[in-house]
Amino acid sequence: MTLSPIPPARLRAFVKKLICFAAASLVCSASTMSQTEFSQENAEQILRTLVVEIGPRPMGSPAEQQALTFAVDKFRAYGCDTGYVLPLTVAEGVNTKSGVAIGIKKGKTGRIIIIGGHIDTSGPNVPGANDDGSGTACVIELARVLCRRDNESTVMFCCWGGEEQGLQGSKHFVNTFAHLDSVVLMLQIDMADGSSYLIADPDGTKESAPSWLLAAAFEISRDLNRDDLVYQTGAATWNLASGGSFGSDHIPFIDKGIPAIDFTSDVTFPIHTPQDSWENFTPSGLKRSGDLVLKLFERFDAGVPSRTTERYQVLQWGSTLLFLPYPLLWAFIVLCVACGIAGFIISRRRRLPADAAANIKWSRWKVLLAALAIQAFVWSSETVVGFIKGYRFPWVNNIAGFLLLGILFGLIGLWLVLQALRRYRLSEEAHLFAGPAFILLLLFTLLSSFVTPELGMYAAASLLCFSLAVMVRRPTVKLIWFALSVWVMYNLFFFEGLGLFQRVIAQNQIAVFWQKALLHLAYIIAFTFFSLPFVYGFAAIYRGSGTDLLGLRRFRSRSGLMVTLLATIGVMGYLLAQPVYDKLWFNGVSIIHRYDMEADTGSLVIRGSEYLRGLSGSVAGRDTTLDGRENLLDVPEAKGVRVGWVDVHRTNSKAQAISDSIRRMDRMLAVRSAFRPLRMDVVYESEQPFDIRTEWAHGPKTPDRRMRETDRRKVFRWYAFPDTFLTVPVSFFLRDTQRVREKVEILFDSVAYPIRIAREFTNVQYRTTITSVDTFGVDQR
Repeated sequence: MTLSPIPPARLRAFVKKLICFAAASLVCSASTMSQTEFSQENAEQILRTLVVEIGPRPMGSPAEQQALTFAVDKFRAYGCDTGYVLPLTVAEGVNTKSGVAIGIKKGKTGRIIIIGGHIDTSGPNVPGANDDGSGTACVIELARVLCRRDNESTVMFCCWGGEEQGLQGSKHFVNTFAHLDSVVLMLQIDMADGSSYLIADPDGTKESAPSWLLAAAFEISRDLNRDDLVYQTGAATWNLASGGSFGSDHIPFIDKGIPAIDFTSDVTFPIHTPQDSWENFTPSGLKRSGDLVLKLFERFDAGVPSRTTERYQVLQWGSTLLFLPYPLLWAFIVLCVACGIAGFIISRRRRLPADAAANIKWSRWKVLLAALAIQAFVWSSETVVGFIKGYRFPWVNNIAGFLLLGILFGLIGLWLVLQALRRYRLSEEAHLFAGPAFILLLLFTLLSSFVTPELGMYAAASLLCFSLAVMVRRPTVKLIWFALSVWVMYNLFFFEGLGLFQRVIAQNQIAVFWQKALLHLAYIIAFTFFSLPFVYGFAAIYRGSGTDLLGLRRFRSRSGLMVTLLATIGVMGYLLAQPVYDKLWFNGVSIIHRYDMEADTGSLVIRGSEYLRGLSGSVAGRDTTLDGRENLLDVPEAKGVRVGWVDVHRTNSKAQAISDSIRRMDRMLAVRSAFRPLRMDVVYESEQPFDIRTEWAHGPKTPDRRMRETDRRKVFRWYAFPDTFLTVPVSFFLRDTQRVREKVEILFDSVAYPIRIAREFTNVQYRTTITSVDTFGVDQR
């Protein structure tokens, strides 16, 4: 058989068609993979109902109860076999009316997979579109999709209440659910905004989800043609070091040994503020998170590789994950410590002969003072711009720009330090500076490793790089290893999502000058301490290189100062022209009205995170515009304004002898409010220990020491928006002469005083606190 040759033109045409066909097939395949039954439009409608129609949903509020009922109704309508609200009446000592909305679609097996998101918001003025109405909307839409299928696993859809008050709904669930041993996987969606990346969080308080779960999430994200799923190693390190203090509802499941993972959109979105609204939300994230969780469910519907948790640290390189188990972390830390000791010994052996080193004293103290001076310049940058611009926190909307400005101010401080060192010289001995740098880095490594090995890894890696910088001879290589040492710790202290915590700082309302000065001084000292090993380290590298590293001698000239000043002025000019606040980032003003029922006196204070200048509106019927650079203003006219919103009635029973020294007295406290308060606290205190019996929960966990329960203090709290009529029966066991002080404090989210003020890009919060105090003993009826 003879084959005829194919003409070249025909061959080229055939190859071209083949390539086009292959490309079209890949596109169609990718398109098919990226499409699921999850409907973004349906999820948007659900989110709009939660955010716009129902509104803010703090734990225990009627709005949260309405949202829980709405979720259950949706679960039932979409085909769940069971739908109900699991009640939560006590949340770590706080009386509430929260709960968990649950929908159950039975599968072919008793194996259970939970898909969850929290339905509450952080406060009565927070719509919670992103955090976490979006996650709840995804959960409800996933119920619509999965209830149409015959699944192998039983799937439970859970909308948690009380997450913002410490994961209360999910904690209650894992402690009370009878079939928790059948739960093999938990998938959480907490924030699904689409404007930025998506964060995978597999970490609990001490352990993490198994590596197969995190790896599967990234693999599925790639299959869905997404490249925006990230694991934030720095943030995760701090989270584990703090015991999961800023995690989500997956944490209680991990702590019970159940594989669980949370997916959270960029945390620098203005969560926990009124700007977490429907208008600011980007809905494309609903589809992204919904598709990812749906595909994860499909992959593990037939079973999971293991029902366990692990301990590891994750490093992400592009779309590749590197899992470092704890034994490897400890081995690396030990290796770094050994290298640090070796580097210290080598540096010590390279010391200059005694007669070769100049007899210069106090060099280490001079470096310490230099570090303090440079940090003072760094932290003064925002103060200078704020003074010119008229803001306390001018950096809120330009964090990166002010970081650059801080560096430039630090260079000015460095220039002045170098001028001073011309007269107050430093020793030529490199080990004089390398020694304290090694000691500090070793201490950082050991102390941080004692917290968690993940945290210790950063300090250990920095120590290793510095040790190599000391050991090598070539100046350029020394500088590279030293720069890596600084870069490692920079990534720890300036971790991903730091902007969220920085903007929380901008909400502080300190008004006393010395307190503000003390706060800035604390920042300067803290960052001097953290930077000190690298300041000493650079001095050691500089002296050990024998060359003018980074051209410091040229920089300390007048031309070096002029270039730095010009750059500083340019950056300052740019920042002065930028808005400090916008539609996402507002400053806050609190109007606090306090009223004492017994004294029949009150006070009203206007307190702002920013200066009150520009606030305008009506105060006691008068048009008012505030001026001046102050963030605390007392309104003396409010002192005599009576607030008749609350009626407090107390009755005592006749005391009964329990023993020779102890008597029992039953006391009934009845509090009636004109409308629902945001919170009510009742505190009983005595100089001697006493016991009580009551039907109400008491002893709330709170950072406020005045509200912590002890044997001499009993604390009751109701949150949020309890009934307008509350009765508090308490049986007291007291000594004959013992006296107990009762303080009732009721907080409302409005004010009785006629005041309404506003300003562009400003959140104004109104609060009234009414207190009533009484003292009683067993000898009183």
